[in-house]
Amino acid sequence: MAVGNEVGAFSSAITSMTKSRDAAGNHTFVLNVEGTVTGGWSGAIVGTISGTSADFKLGAYTADFAAYLDDGNALSGTASGVIGAQDGYQWQLNGVALISDGSRVTTEGVLELASRTYNGKMFAIN
Repeated sequence: MAVGNEVGAFSSAITSMTKSRDAAGNHTFVLNVEGTVTGGWSGAIVGTISGTSADFKLGAYTADFAAYLDDGNALSGTASGVIGAQDGYQWQLNGVALISDGSRVTTEGVLELASRTYNGKMFAIN
């Protein structure tokens, strides 16, 4: 899988967050986000990110999202990837998203607890 040029960016606020544990004792999180997407697609986005981590440092996530584009179209998609801790209660999320228009993109974003934000970029998969 070759990663190509940047095709978009997203900026979102975490509107709600829940934390629990699964049967194995891992920490689980569910985050609801709302924001905007720019670049190849432009418009409003909403989504849910579900993550699991044994130690708050490394983990995995899945996401389900929808984009309501400025041109009147709507897209949906799913993503999955890995989580890695950074300084100051920030986590780097790297993954792959499958979008309802047939696009596949890699994603990289930073989830920041203090500001309750999740912002990042998308790159084409060639």
